[in-house]
Amino acid sequence: MKILTLITQTVVVTAALALIGCSSAPPAATPEVGAAGASGASGASGASGPIAIKTYPMHGKVVSLDVKKQEAKIDSGPIGDWMPMAMTMSYPIKDSAEFAKLTVGETFDATAFVQGDDDWIADIKPSAK
Repeated sequence: MKILTLITQTVVVTAALALIGCSSAPPAATPEVGAAGASGASGASGASGPIAIKTYPMHGKVVSLDVKKQEAKIDSGPIGDWMPMAMTMSYPIKDSAEFAKLTVGETFDATAFVQGDDDWIADIKPSAK
């Protein structure tokens, strides 16, 4: 009988601890809201509020342009801590006037904007030759 009482008490204490642990909510993070840039941001919001927009200076060379998708394949150097290695990849350009500034083979300086899983480039300026 003593063993049954001990097992019952153990089960009750374990269940109580499990319920206490499940009921506490994690602390909410306070996101920072950065600048939207020349192209504007989508204003994306997560469940806990707006997602911060991070900006990074970038330098690159236009490899190709996709007018239909309004994307540019760019051979760029490292882009801050967002893309610490040089690579060639496609980037969306949200603003059509910014996209019109690009020419295949041209080198340029710009700003890369990152908001969660969304990224784009803007503030495009041809590099001095």
